[in-house]
Amino acid sequence: MSTTALEFASPAIAHGEPLVVVRDLIKVYEGRADLVLKRISLEVLEGECFGLLGPNGAGKTTLMGCLLGLLNPDGGKITIGGIDPNDLSVREQIGFLPERPNFESWFTAFEYLSYHHALCKGPRETRKQDVENMLLKVDLDKQAWDRKIGKFSRGMLQRLGLAQALIGNPRILFLDEPGSGMDPPGVALLRELLLALKREKVTIILNSHHLDEMERICDRVAFLRDGKIQAIKSLSTDSDYPHILRMRFGESNNLDLQQVLNEAATAIGATIVEIDRRSARIAVANGRMASEMIKCCVGRDLEIQAASPESTSLEHLFKDLPDLVKSESSLEQESSEGIKT
Repeated sequence: MSTTALEFASPAIAHGEPLVVVRDLIKVYEGRADLVLKRISLEVLEGECFGLLGPNGAGKTTLMGCLLGLLNPDGGKITIGGIDPNDLSVREQIGFLPERPNFESWFTAFEYLSYHHALCKGPRETRKQDVENMLLKVDLDKQAWDRKIGKFSRGMLQRLGLAQALIGNPRILFLDEPGSGMDPPGVALLRELLLALKREKVTIILNSHHLDEMERICDRVAFLRDGKIQAIKSLSTDSDYPHILRMRFGESNNLDLQQVLNEAATAIGATIVEIDRRSARIAVANGRMASEMIKCCVGRDLEIQAASPESTSLEHLFKDLPDLVKSESSLEQESSEGIKT
């Protein structure tokens, strides 16, 4: 094994240190005048789940292709564990699920996964059991294990693609819209699998339009627009934002719901937006106020059956970031003009 391979495989990089480093990344496509990626810089920490968020055409899939070594950048630098992503020692430790996986349709699911188990140098003596365990892990129907892949539905293909991405026990997992085509049970299963991988310290880079799932899984997200990173947001600490708290109540000893909620809202400074017989929508300034509202309702003997924000912080990022960027750009321009004068 080469020195670089030993360097990558060693446990020298502690949890929480940069594993994926991108500096001033530029990508150009032939026939397109504008840059696809415009000096992208970011770091992904060892063991974290890092999300790529942005509208269609923002450059998320292109960025992921460069990280995987599938696309050659036209400028800048990428390192994974200090090594170029094209180095085989890096590729041996990566799992990847593309948005639209393209399988050899003549394989059965079991044959396909066995083939990739062999490519990953998995032990021959445990291959059958390892493949069975992985197909069970992604909850692919047993009746489909010996079916030709060409007859699979989109959701079944996503499950098989996820199994293939995981069969080599990757250190870094790249997922491009992994929930696309999956039914609700499949999306829930995906979430549980990713949370389990996080507990195992697998580094995950995730591109998805499922904002609620990203908020549950990701530690940080980068918001891309027009080939640029406009913000990198930590989800573990950034929960204080104005939102609508939606609450649903049970029968609570015939209490006057409107009166009790008005008293609770007045006590903490919240605003009642809407009340009906068993539910309410309440405007709160932040997560702390939402928590206080729930406590006040419990203290007044209301039976709370459900309480959740009407929108996520990522939805707020989608909504508010263009205005914030515009404001920052205006401030920079004013500052620049002030310097010139």
